[in-house]
Amino acid sequence: MKPLFSPETRRRLHETHPKWHLKAILQATCASLAFLALILFADATALTNKYFPSPHGDWSDWMPLFPVIISLLYNPLSFLYLLSNNPLHPGWDVGVYLLIWALAIPSIVFSVGLGWFWWWQPVLQEYDGYILCNQWNLWSEPCNPVIYTAGKIEIAANVFLGLLIILTFTLFVLACVATHKHRRAQRTAKVASRNIRLQYHRSPEEHAVARLEPQQPPAYSPRADGDDEERGMPVGATKYA
Repeated sequence: MKPLFSPETRRRLHETHPKWHLKAILQATCASLAFLALILFADATALTNKYFPSPHGDWSDWMPLFPVIISLLYNPLSFLYLLSNNPLHPGWDVGVYLLIWALAIPSIVFSVGLGWFWWWQPVLQEYDGYILCNQWNLWSEPCNPVIYTAGKIEIAANVFLGLLIILTFTLFVLACVATHKHRRAQRTAKVASRNIRLQYHRSPEEHAVARLEPQQPPAYSPRADGDDEERGMPVGATKYA
């Protein structure tokens, strides 16, 4: 079976992003959860607006659409940039995942707090088994089945949204660690570059090339004061330590 990534790509990912396997799995899972939550919240919103129209619409169910759409779009994009030769700065992950998390927290609070499942009530039957849709059974399933369908959809959507919040926070922590390492590596490279310029009076690139060139030991040259002749050594002879 042909590998998904070339050896060169895997080598580069291991060098630049040691935990890229974990990040890729989390991003793929977040995108899947966001897709499922998007469908369910859109369905719940359409169902509520159809049977219970209001001037502002079902805002408690369309409010979570913002974080799930951002997650659905950004996670695949970030993974594609990770595979390219010009990956995104880890600071982008920090900012976007923080935005998703900040939007998802109030969204799930309002969606759960204003969910239709809070209106569910048990059925009160008459002695003869009949169910009267009066004030005592107004919100029961036989008399108002729409809110039960919408409530079940909301429960499933909020479960996916809750999992998305947890995994997004994990990605946010990984992005913070990656950003810290990136900044530390930049500071280390800057200090090394400055030391090379001060010590060798050349750029780091020139210093790297010079280190690759073979170094020849300097040839011995006699001293001008004729010290070799005084010691009995012929002029121009090679002196060994």
